[in-house]
This record gives sequence, C-alpha cells and structure tokens, in this order.
Amino acid sequence: MERKFIDEIKEGEINAIDVFDVSGRILLKKGTPVKIFNIEKLKLYNIPFIYIENKDIKVNCIYEMNIRAELLKILRCFYESEGENSAILKNYNIDEIRKFLLYNNETGNKIVYGHIFKYFINEMIKCLKNDPNLLYDFLDYRSLENYYFFHSVNVLCISLLLGYKLKLTDDDLIDLGVGALLYDLKMLIYKFVEQNKPLDEIEKEEMKQHTILSFDTIRRIYGISAKSASVAYQHHERIDGSGYPKGLKGDDINLYSKIVAIADVYDALINKRPFRNAYMQDEAWNYIHSNSNILFDNDVVKVFENSIPKYYPGDIVLLNNEKEAVVLYNNKDDMERPVIKIIEKKENDDIISCVENIINIKENKTLKIIKILQSVK
Repeated sequence: MERKFIDEIKEGEINAIDVFDVSGRILLKKGTPVKIFNIEKLKLYNIPFIYIENKDIKVNCIYEMNIRAELLKILRCFYESEGENSAILKNYNIDEIRKFLLYNNETGNKIVYGHIFKYFINEMIKCLKNDPNLLYDFLDYRSLENYYFFHSVNVLCISLLLGYKLKLTDDDLIDLGVGALLYDLKMLIYKFVEQNKPLDEIEKEEMKQHTILSFDTIRRIYGISAKSASVAYQHHERIDGSGYPKGLKGDDINLYSKIVAIADVYDALINKRPFRNAYMQDEAWNYIHSNSNILFDNDVVKVFENSIPKYYPGDIVLLNNEKEAVVLYNNKDDMERPVIKIIEKKENDDIISCVENIINIKENKTLKIIKILQSVK
C-alpha cells in the first residue's frame, strides 16, 4: 500500500486501511473505492493523506486500526470530560462493559477509564504476539490541528513494540502502555506551545511543569499503577542528568520512562510543529543513535534501531551510485537497508524501472542510501 496526500488521490483508487479522525470515528473503510465526496470529507476532518492499495509497497502497521481508533476515542473523551467516568460509559453497551470488567477481574456494572485503557492495550499486545516482522513504519493521520492525540497513541505503539522486544512481561507491558498513552496528559493546557515561534525561557520553565501535573492526575485514576504514573514524571529525564524535573541519571530513571523518552522524541521529531518543520526520518533516527548513552539508554536504543526503520515505504532516496530510488519495504533484520526500486529519468518524467531493477540493499553490499530526497511524509 502507498501513502498518498489527499490532493494526489485519483477517483477510483482503493483505500487500503480504515481511515479515522482524532475522535476515533471511521471516515473511510478499508477496500472502498475513493470518490470525490470522500476526498472532500477527509479534507473537512483535516486528514492530510490516506493509504492506497499498491502491491509493490508494503507498510508494517502491527496494530489493528480499530484498536488505534478506540484509544483515540477514549483518550479524547478522558481529556474533554476531565476524567469523569460517566462520560465514557455513554460510548459502550452493556455487553462491552461486561467484557472490560471481565478482563480486569472486576464485578458490578460500572467501568472506569483505567479498565478500558488496560483492555485495549492488552489487545495491542495480542497484535504484537501475532506479528511475524515486529518492525513499525506506519504513519498516522495527524495534522497540526490534531497533533496531540495522534502523538500519544503513536508513542504508545512504539513503546509497546520496544518493551515487547525487551522481553517485558504482559503485566509490565500493560503498565508501560498505560504510562505511554497518558504521559503527556497536561501538555494541552499550555496554549503557547502551539504558537508559531520558539518558546521563551519563561514559557520553557512553565511547560516543564506538565511532567508533575500529568503525574498527579494519573495517580488519581482508579486502577492505574504508580509505575505507569512514573512515566509522566520521568519521561524528560536523560541518562546524562541533563533532563527534568529532577535531573536524574542512568539507572535512577526507570525502564518504562527510558523507553517512552525515545518514542516521544522520535515521534515528535518526524512530525511538523508550529515552531519548526519535521525532521526527515533518517535525521530523527540518527539523532536517537548519536545520543545513545548520552541522552538515551544504550540498551533501549539498540532495540529501537532493530524495530523502527531508518527509511519509510514510499520515501525517495539517493544512492551512493548517484541514482534515485523509491523504498518499497523494509527488512525485518536490517532497519537501514530496505528493498528499493530504481527510478529512471527520461526527459522531465520520473519513470519507475522494470521489476528486474528491484534491489534488496541488504543483499547488495556495494549499494548504500546516502539520504532521503523526498519523504513520504
């Protein structure tokens, strides 16, 4: 499947993945031929692109789209209701409520947010156990207007993958997942973060309080552990002691927070913000790599480098032989050497070469990607 910006989509192309908005509502189902009115609807909901069926390009999503959509719905409801449990009850029928309670070994007929967070994170763990590749190169539907909720869910997706490959137990993965979903809960109160300019020193110091405020809020949510809440408190701590709020170093930072720190920084870097442009994926990947044992835990960085590819399917890249190529898909055991297809230039047109020129760089040691010329983002 191929990621295409809305204005590039041709009527009749087939949507490859369920498209949902920031509230978790399905806007376009998988397998639907795209019509003009679909495109206009997606624009109305600030959806910048969708995935179109393409047999050559392969994207690794790992997690089922309906789970991601549910988590967006729950997270937004939690924020808008200020944690009022009765608000989330309106979204589920009695059979669904019983399902959540059964998973959490609770009796009665009332649920709280903690029950639902844990249930859906457990569903994500099932997806991890059933995935043969365990690499993640899916890009979500966020725009500047809906950044926060998509960011939180994607940090959860990356963090769970890293935790799973670090061989955490299921119970630990649940605690990690809840912490990764809620860690930035209070960032939205700082409206100046969305201004089209760098923060001044006063704003930076005020914004740092989100770690403490988020921690205090999460600790009051029934059924959520202190381990999960600690992620909010420590996710800006750094291995060399340069982080905040306490300036903790090394093993004084818990493992969950070390994992979420990397997922948070990487996901933030590859997405555009009001005050800066997005990094290319290889630039963000290199930033994590170059700060191993400085800002980030070395063991977690190694797992990151074996889980998150340096290049995404659909990226146009420059090779060391000065040719250009499109990334088709990533190799699960080498995140820096994907399968590519050479682009031949004829006059003013870029023409994708014949199938014989599909190259697995992992098996061709003379070829190397120099940089991304045009990101799929």
